Amino acid sequence: MEAIPAATAQVVPSGQSQAPSKHRWWALAVIGLAQLMVVLDATIVNIALPSAQQDLGFDNNGRQWIVTAYSLAFGSLLLLGGRLADLFGRKTTFIIGIVGFAAASAVGGAANGFTMLVVARAVQGLFGALLAPAALSLLTTTFTEPKERARAFGIFGAIAGSGAAVGLVLGGLLTEYLDWRWTLYVNDVIAVLALVGAVVFLGRSVPAERPRLDIPGVVLVSGGLFGVVYGFANAETHDWDNWMTWGFLAAGGVLLVAFFLWQARAKHPVLPLRVLADRDRAAALSTILISSAGMFGVFLFLTYYLQSTLGYSPVKNGVAFLPMVGALMVMAQLSTNWLVPKIGPKIVVPVGMLVAAGGMVWLTRLGLDSSYASHVLPPLLLLGAGLGMSMPAAMSYATLGVQANDQGVASAALNTTQQVGGSISTALLNTLAATAATHYAEDHLSDPLVKANAALHSYEVAYWWSAGFFAVGVIITALLFRAKRRQTAPAEQAETPAPAPTVTAPAVDTAAPVIRGQVRNGTGAPVPRTAITLLDGSGRQLARATSGEDGTYALATAERGSLVLIGSAPGHQPHVVTLSVNGAPVSHDLVILPSPGGLAGTVRGGDGEPLSGALVVATDQHGDVTASSTAGTDGGYRLGDLLPGDYTLSVSAPGHRPVAVPATVSAETARLDIELTAAATLRGTVHTPDGRALDDARVTLIDAAGNVVGTRTTSVDGGYAFTDLASEQYTVIATGYPPVATQVTVNGSQDGVDLRLSHKEA
Repeated sequence: MEAIPAATAQVVPSGQSQAPSKHRWWALAVIGLAQLMVVLDATIVNIALPSAQQDLGFDNNGRQWIVTAYSLAFGSLLLLGGRLADLFGRKTTFIIGIVGFAAASAVGGAANGFTMLVVARAVQGLFGALLAPAALSLLTTTFTEPKERARAFGIFGAIAGSGAAVGLVLGGLLTEYLDWRWTLYVNDVIAVLALVGAVVFLGRSVPAERPRLDIPGVVLVSGGLFGVVYGFANAETHDWDNWMTWGFLAAGGVLLVAFFLWQARAKHPVLPLRVLADRDRAAALSTILISSAGMFGVFLFLTYYLQSTLGYSPVKNGVAFLPMVGALMVMAQLSTNWLVPKIGPKIVVPVGMLVAAGGMVWLTRLGLDSSYASHVLPPLLLLGAGLGMSMPAAMSYATLGVQANDQGVASAALNTTQQVGGSISTALLNTLAATAATHYAEDHLSDPLVKANAALHSYEVAYWWSAGFFAVGVIITALLFRAKRRQTAPAEQAETPAPAPTVTAPAVDTAAPVIRGQVRNGTGAPVPRTAITLLDGSGRQLARATSGEDGTYALATAERGSLVLIGSAPGHQPHVVTLSVNGAPVSHDLVILPSPGGLAGTVRGGDGEPLSGALVVATDQHGDVTASSTAGTDGGYRLGDLLPGDYTLSVSAPGHRPVAVPATVSAETARLDIELTAAATLRGTVHTPDGRALDDARVTLIDAAGNVVGTRTTSVDGGYAFTDLASEQYTVIATGYPPVATQVTVNGSQDGVDLRLSHKEA
């Protein structure tokens, strides 16, 4: 057996994550294209449904399923998609999502019947659930510098907020001038560009931890989200008192409660509760939920108004929303690059929600003879401005400060919130509008324009409810978002240089709040030379220092409010904590744990060939199994997520002698190759003196040290066999008559060791 000692092992990083800084703006274009493809499909097919229905010959109930199939798969699998992005790499998941989404779109475009189209839409939703969280998490990890991050999220938020409106425009153009099938084929055009860009411009992200998935959590959250989305979708085509509506909503609610209870105790949760345990993140997710609910109300009922009341064509209807998209994009850049950094989200986001609510209230004044320029355009611009102020900022704060290995699931939580908000809004507003139209018609039977006025009244009710959503959002976001830190003295407004990174005990301005503490490891020992960084809520660096030999550190800052403290040291996992600084000195000790390392290598046989399927097991000093792996076709194995320390590595394979070797794991992955020797086999036959095979004779095998290796009883043909032997010298003894013994040296498989007893059988 040949092994590379741990002390001289070849070391490779256990995980890599390289940000494509050189091409980050091209990467943003790729991510934006993919996000546009996903959000387009929420509305682009809607305009094409009448044409598809006429072509494929399905009924009106089938139209609902074309939309619901996509939203069900997308909404219920988003959290799973986000976790897969964290576990298997964001770029890999992103590319798989693009390819799968494009393939499903091609199948849907070529559909020859209702079933084929519905299945294709469901598969679109499945791959969209992989693509959407991977896209947002790639954006979060690509842009880490605060100013660039603000610009990137401004662009991304504008795409996410305007994608539904663009879908209406594009859907109308494709349906009117080409064919309804192009509302699906267009995804393949976008996907080709996004795929090429992803391969060229996106950096590869390999997870440092060995992938693990919380199967019970996946089942609970997927089932719960399916129940909620299906329950609200069912309410669109049935009454709210329909048993399926409340049955699925109740079942979904119970499963989601069970999911959150399970996440609190799961070892590898699908949605770590630490992702949600932040006020700003809760406020951001609330913004996305409410904005999505209100926004879908605009697109749905204003589309009805423009086409049914004002007689717009699908293309003209879509173009009518473009000013809103323009206002949203302009305000998205203005808010993320200037307003939020200067004022903070606690003011900007609620004001944006208030502006959007004002736009909704303005829409309630539309009449049968209203004109676009005077009555529709102004509230649309107001809505675009309000959404541009609130949504991009919320998207940025929803993923800000999340650990790198949780970025995918945090992004999925954002997308899930957006999807659930849209589903709730569509179902609820449709039901309320239909009820309002019915009551209006019953009360105005003498009105010659009762049908048109009833529809107009139903739109008005929907707009009031959407305005109510935004009004609630104003209150929630104003209460939840943390206030922007304000500087209290003119002298403090002057920019001061950050402390040198090697300062052990930096000079401290006694007028500024001080943060002091000690950095220790899991055993309580101090960790010297730990880099300590202090950030504000927008990611701006405030101060920096390095801990001394005794692990102590000190930072000075004039900022107030909620600050982020980060400690990182070589060979240790970084530690992040949020501190509340209000002017008084703050004492906080950081505990950083050693980074998990691992073992990797190749298992080979005595002939030097790789051994596929060999079992490799690591046990700690207490004898507990900590990790296991099976060698691949090339004989390679990998054991990740091992804490630094001493282990015993046991390796076994069919037809080979098992071995156990010591291994030392550090904070990096060490290489340890293993060689197994082939197990020998000893066979033979026991005969009587006249040459007949003798059954039921007892054969004992003894090694060179005199230890009994084993005993066998001969079969009816006198045969016996000893397997799994080391290649060395043995003594074979047969008894039942006067014993007969012979020596044999085993090297590989030894056949024909026959024994003849000394006298005839009685």
